[in-house]
Amino acid sequence: MDEKTRDSLSAALNRAGRSAEAGLVKEDGTRLTTLPAPFLRTWRIIEVSNRQNAHPVLFYVGAGAGQAYLLTGDPAAFGKVTTADGSRVADTATAERLARLYLETTRDTGRLTYVVGGVNEIRFRPGITGEDAERRNAVIARYRPTIAPPQARAADGGFTVTAYTVREQELRRHTLTVTAAGAVRDKAETLVDDLPVPYTL
Repeated sequence: MDEKTRDSLSAALNRAGRSAEAGLVKEDGTRLTTLPAPFLRTWRIIEVSNRQNAHPVLFYVGAGAGQAYLLTGDPAAFGKVTTADGSRVADTATAERLARLYLETTRDTGRLTYVVGGVNEIRFRPGITGEDAERRNAVIARYRPTIAPPQARAADGGFTVTAYTVREQELRRHTLTVTAAGAVRDKAETLVDDLPVPYTL
């Protein structure tokens, strides 16, 4: 992104009381990436990352109309973005994309968390044996028919989306209610709490 965009995002974060994040946006080596969000009309969701920093930086911001909301660790901020934008969610494909982006951008980036679309996307520790290998195989056998990419169905004028994530050692199923205006409510259930996977960044 050009320097004007970088400056405006930093200024908007400062106005929102996010001075630390505003400073990180301006740091050398910080990369700003606009994420695809077809439900947004004028606002954008931006990934802010800097792997050259002594402590690697990764967070997500919703920005538009001179305003900015820090999404990382604050699911309620996502709804503020869609409300300010006047978003419309008209079909299941858009609802699925919105749900995935909601899960990816509002997660606590201090905890290893990612969306999975199948058991092959669970990052099991390599070379495991014994009880850990048995547990891995049992999880694969049990959830191979179940886990899929986010799937939406129309419901009550909006959509219900089912999605799966791994958070540290937990396999979780999310049931997300997505309204036609892009508001989200997430109900998460832990399916497995002892996956043999790395749980640190």
